[in-house]
Amino acid sequence: MAENDLRLAATAVLLRDTEQGLQTLLLRRNAKLAFAGGAWVFPGGAIDQSELLHADNELQAAAIAAVREVEEECGLLLNAGNLVHFCNWTTPEGEGRRFATWFFVAQAQHRSADIVIDDGEIHEFQWITPQQALDLHGLGELNMMPPTVLSMRLIRHYQTAAEVCEKLAVRDPYEVTPRICQHKGQVLCLYPGDSGYESLDPEIDGPMHRTLFSAAGTKYIHSGDDVKVPPMDRP
Repeated sequence: MAENDLRLAATAVLLRDTEQGLQTLLLRRNAKLAFAGGAWVFPGGAIDQSELLHADNELQAAAIAAVREVEEECGLLLNAGNLVHFCNWTTPEGEGRRFATWFFVAQAQHRSADIVIDDGEIHEFQWITPQQALDLHGLGELNMMPPTVLSMRLIRHYQTAAEVCEKLAVRDPYEVTPRICQHKGQVLCLYPGDSGYESLDPEIDGPMHRTLFSAAGTKYIHSGDDVKVPPMDRP
């Protein structure tokens, strides 16, 4: 496989209801890993070729892969039929490792004692409310990539795991391939609908749909109806 070949992948956002509110499961990747080393992520990974061969379509293969990855990375058993697909993220062009990733949500009313990690690829885990994760990210204490941040921003609008799955099941999944550029010494991810998306010029006047990276974490900007693409962080 060439360095920049696109691999299909799947990610599962696991949800549980607690006295502290709705929580999601985050895993911390080994800091020595080439891809997203040290980042806090949802369970997931590449879709195997055998899963693609034995599935009716890519969506089904992605659900099967998500179930397998969850079991491998944290020891939890899921039913592929209970996964709800809500978005797709594709790694920007030019990156050394590129993935086209299917994102799912699923109810997983498990205790922390049920989690088993290998201390190899995954070094830590935590159940956390979306708002707590976002607050810690803003303080620079929880390293999350834009797909994780925006998923947290979306899920925080709901009260229970069942509500998340029910609402996202009828919401049109969004698809996004960010384009990365630099502006005034800061890194930007431009998304479809941004006036500078096609030209990779963030200074063009017009709609803004982008993520800004700074010392305070990531800042998502969606300027409103002029974008012509729904915001990724709201119901």
